[in-house]
Amino acid sequence: MLKPSSNSKVLASALTGALMAVACLTTPAAAQSKKTDVRIATGTPGGAYYVMGAVLADVVRRSGQFAGSSAEASSGSLESARLIASGEVTLAGMDANWVKAAYLGQAPFKQKLDVRTVLPMGAWPLFFISLESSSISNIADLKGKRIAVGAKGSGMEQHARTVLGSIGLTFNDITPVYLAFGPGSAAVREGTADAQLQCCIPNAGLTELTELSKTRVVSLTPEQMAKVMASEGVYDDGVLKKGAIRHLANDTPSLSILNGWIGMASMSEDTAYMLAKIFIEQLDEIAKKAPQYVSVREEMFAKAQTRGASALEAGAPLHPGAARAFKEAGILK
Repeated sequence: MLKPSSNSKVLASALTGALMAVACLTTPAAAQSKKTDVRIATGTPGGAYYVMGAVLADVVRRSGQFAGSSAEASSGSLESARLIASGEVTLAGMDANWVKAAYLGQAPFKQKLDVRTVLPMGAWPLFFISLESSSISNIADLKGKRIAVGAKGSGMEQHARTVLGSIGLTFNDITPVYLAFGPGSAAVREGTADAQLQCCIPNAGLTELTELSKTRVVSLTPEQMAKVMASEGVYDDGVLKKGAIRHLANDTPSLSILNGWIGMASMSEDTAYMLAKIFIEQLDEIAKKAPQYVSVREEMFAKAQTRGASALEAGAPLHPGAARAFKEAGILK
């Protein structure tokens, strides 16, 4: 039987030492994430956030990097902000306008919340939709009409107030109908609402509305678009692409709004880093199950190459742990 040479003993000893050193470096972070249970506040059932949160929670859970992961419905961005602030959830799906208000302590928030963007959700067209048979063609025509503006306290309600306010309309000038995506779309189809504020396509309510009825995207003039974009600093100009919804025969100018999975600044860097790492590595699979994520890679990641972290931020700075993962992946320089 051959005896190991002195060289092989030295090599084995060095290899063992190296493995132990790696273990010492990686074990604390891995151990911390293994003890963390990721809870995600999504939004109202039937809305895009609800589906997107469920898909994200499933991928996080199956990664094996955390103790567990679950998606939980909330009534909208206001409740979601309360849930992350209280520590009841880890992440909350929120529109950039609500995130910005929370970060700055602006109404309806009574104090500043130290929130951070952990993951981008997408840059999505934001638009009003009506039946083709209605008299509504431009956003100014919404005056005096019944408008489905989202659930009470939701990000969509706030968008409706901001967008309409930018062109000189208040909720006193319309009849607000407080319904989430699915019920709101049904109300337009059934004639109990004249139009609906829509976003986050595709979503089940909008798909059903456009498949069962002939619809029209309510237009904005360039001047109206400019007024809305100047109002809050969270809107951009975008395009609702031909065929994105049924009956849309041409590319149509549209507002665009950033959205994100938001956490508190107190979230550990290891947790934010691991969530972003999983998200980046599994984004293709995530987007197949929830197409609303497609714009993350096609638009937000592409813009991040020139704009930096601001292209990924939804109303609040990027969490340092998440930024580290995006830099490692080459998305941020």
